Formats: sequence, C-alpha cells, structure tokens
Amino acid sequence: MSEARYEQIAEQIRDSIRSGVRQAGQSLESEAALAAEYAVAPGTVREALRLLVSEGTLGGRRGARKTVLRTPRPAAVAEEFRSFAQWASAHGRTPGGHVIEQGWHIAGKENAAALNVDPRARVLRVLRVRLLDGEKVMVERTSYPEQLGELVEKVPGDAASVSRWLEQEHGIVFAGADHVFSATVCSQQDAALLEVSRGRPLLRHLRRSRDGAGSPLEISEDRYLANFLSVAMSNGRNVNPISWLTADEQDWF
Repeated sequence: MSEARYEQIAEQIRDSIRSGVRQAGQSLESEAALAAEYAVAPGTVREALRLLVSEGTLGGRRGARKTVLRTPRPAAVAEEFRSFAQWASAHGRTPGGHVIEQGWHIAGKENAAALNVDPRARVLRVLRVRLLDGEKVMVERTSYPEQLGELVEKVPGDAASVSRWLEQEHGIVFAGADHVFSATVCSQQDAALLEVSRGRPLLRHLRRSRDGAGSPLEISEDRYLANFLSVAMSNGRNVNPISWLTADEQDWF
C-alpha cells in the first residue's frame, strides 16, 4: 500500500529538521501556510502534525502553532491496530461477525465534528456483533458519513471485514486510525448480544478511521469482552504515543 499523503508531509518536515532548515525551539508555520506550501487541505497537514507530536518530534497545545522539540529518530516499523479484522488476521485468528441492525440518522453536533460533516447530514449507523474463531467477543457500533454509508449498505451482513471489502470493491483505503481505550461494564443490550451476564467488565475502544489524506471514514465504539483483548504499548522518554484523556474528553477525542 502506498504511503499516505499526510505521512509524506510528516517525513518532509522531519527532513527539514534533520537538515537544519527547522531547528529545536523554532515554531512551525500555521496550518494554513503549511497547507499552501504542500498544496493539500488543512486537514491533511493537521494529521501530519498529529503524527509528529505523537512521536515527540513536535510539541504544542491543540490549535496553537507547533514547536520543534528534537531531531527525529530514523523511521521505525510499528504494528498499528487499524481494525478488528486486521488485528485478528495478523495474529492468525479468524475474524467474523454479523449485522444486528443498521439505519440512517441525523449526524448531530458531536458525530458531525468527529466525521467532519454538517450536523444535519445523514450518517449510517451499524450495530454488529464480531466473532473471533467463531466465538462472540465484541459489540461494534459504527457510524459512516453519507457517501461512504451508501456503499456500506451494500456490504454483505456477514462480511468479516468492511474495510477490506471497501478497499477491494471501491479502492477506499483505511490508512490509519486514532484510538482511545477505557474500561466499562456490560449493558443490558451488550449482555444479550454477547450472551453473557449484565455488568461483566468490557474493554471500551473508541476508534476513528481515516483515509490517506487524513479525512475521517468512520467512527466506532467497540466493546470487547475483557478476557479476549488487552492493550500493550511501549514508550520511552523521547517517543511517547500515549495520551491520557479525562472521561469527558473521550467522546469524541
């Protein structure tokens, strides 16, 4: 798969720091100026800056100009949890699932901001139960913007991977994702869908997937049985992709 445009821009900014064009302590241009420089939308620049902040190359408050913190390390290969099906397949497991219900809704302010659409726009909401090696492990609630939702409506209800189907059938690539993990307990609906007792511990996973230009493709709240999935991350003094959010910052981050 070809490198996403925002990743290319991030690497160009890294190169400018390595070469001394941009130095530690120096502030970058505004998002608008960078978008003009690289001939892309501001959202693409925003994703590039988010990547550089997450790795520790840049710093700065949200909405403010970013500042160079250090010279970037050489590129490293890392596994990214982009979707349930990708994770399962990468670990030699068999993903599956089936749609419980789906329908069109008005986006509303919160979902509109997360999906970058008008609050009055339609979004397709899909409720699925996901399987791992044939066993129920997760309830997935996903919302898609209208243009993509019209394609998702045609995805077979028992498709193992919606993202893979969209890539194969329409060339839509889920290039990356943002994630927030937290703990919750099984609601009455989740308990019925997963066939477990109400109140059982669940791992709550908020996910916002994006294309190569950084535009949102979907937002999803996935609730896993806690004994089937845990999250492990490695960080250090100079590379820290972990962000700690308060409860009111998680919907949507």
